[in-house]
Amino acid sequence: MLPKRVVIVPYKLASASSKALQQQINAKVPMPVIRVSTASTKYQPRWTDYVINWGCSKEWPWINNTGKNGNQRCVNKLSFFEVIDAHNKVFTDKHVNIPEWTTDKAVALTWGEDVVCRKLLTGHSGQGIVLGTVVPAPLYVKYKKKRHEYRVHFVKVGQKLEVIDVTQKKKRKGFENVDTKIRNHKNGWVYAREDIVEPADLRTQALNAAFASDLDFGAVDLIWNEKENKCYVLEVNTAPGITGQTLNAYVGAFVKDITK
Repeated sequence: MLPKRVVIVPYKLASASSKALQQQINAKVPMPVIRVSTASTKYQPRWTDYVINWGCSKEWPWINNTGKNGNQRCVNKLSFFEVIDAHNKVFTDKHVNIPEWTTDKAVALTWGEDVVCRKLLTGHSGQGIVLGTVVPAPLYVKYKKKRHEYRVHFVKVGQKLEVIDVTQKKKRKGFENVDTKIRNHKNGWVYAREDIVEPADLRTQALNAAFASDLDFGAVDLIWNEKENKCYVLEVNTAPGITGQTLNAYVGAFVKDITK
């Protein structure tokens, strides 16, 4: 039976990506598509609703994933690493590679200049990161050298996790002395899909991380260590910014799942 309504619950109603999803999905399905806030007093849930939780980590009984707190665990960097460690102990056939991490300052001091201090557990784009020196922080990660950095988008269609898009961070033209450790837009890095050579374990690691996170969709950020020829997962984004081809890929996957 088809759902009678598609309900998108964004982390904030001003989210441009959630608005774009609403507009494009609405043009492709035979039922209404609405966006609601978890603070809404007007929304009346129905068991026939198809709910898309676009990055909302707030407890809400009608959001898919909320019962398992998938979004909450992924938004918080520390809880994400804890989830992955617990997953790796049980699902040895779906092991997720992550960098070494600790909450112990004494351990972090032994890493020397290879320490990444995360002063914010829910920051993004390099917010709250201190490199090379130990400062008080709730999470310390041992820096892992990277040749390339990727973002792999996935959606669960039916019961199967599917990779729907792959991009790689590349230097923007005109930027000199580009910081290679923190690869964000401010430091001259953008996501591109031209001339990508995917590491052998890129998609496997992304899907293993998706499975461990227990999410219906998201974007996995990974790095590739050339010396080890191995990918490492850094995080899973529950509300990635999406435009163009990536937006179309999400819309196509959601429509496929809604109308299956």
